[in-house]
Amino acid sequence: MHPLIIRGQLLLIFLLLTLPIQAQAMDARSYIQQITGELETALKAGKDNGQLQDRAFLDSVIDRHIIPHVDQEQLSKRIFQPRWDEIVAAGKREQAYQAVLQSLRRTYRIALASYNGQTIELRDSQDKPKYSVVRVYIRTSDDGHLIDFALRQVSGQWRVFDLSVDGVVVSKTLNGAIKQSLQTADLDSLIGAINPSSKP
Repeated sequence: MHPLIIRGQLLLIFLLLTLPIQAQAMDARSYIQQITGELETALKAGKDNGQLQDRAFLDSVIDRHIIPHVDQEQLSKRIFQPRWDEIVAAGKREQAYQAVLQSLRRTYRIALASYNGQTIELRDSQDKPKYSVVRVYIRTSDDGHLIDFALRQVSGQWRVFDLSVDGVVVSKTLNGAIKQSLQTADLDSLIGAINPSSKP
């Protein structure tokens, strides 16, 4: 085999082996800073193009820059406790994931739609033994929104397992909103209860 090809293959193997190490070495604050930097770029482009009131545009931003970083398993488990194991046993995990993501999109639309071009600021961060919390401030035309990201390591990668918007914790709010359904409803009705509106 040609020496250049061999060197190229060795370089590729080296890069693949070091990627997980680099990702794991990045702390939670740096990880969120990277995400918010990409998010800010997308929002500025949307503002310039008059798209911040366009639901399809906002959902595309959320799906591209936020959803991939969410620990769907842990967040869904926190929302649907104490019936998560029952949901999983019934083969409805994916259905529950989609309901949770639908709710997240609705939550984020509110904050992102009011973005007015200002910098997304990183605020305080706390590193705990099993997880970290990073606060982000999105300045808006009226006041602003504080978003707290709770992150943990999953297979060497940071993932967001819960969040709060202006002090309202998503998992606790949704779990409380479906309290009655958690006690009495069938699984399909329970999963649908976190999105009571006909619109996603």
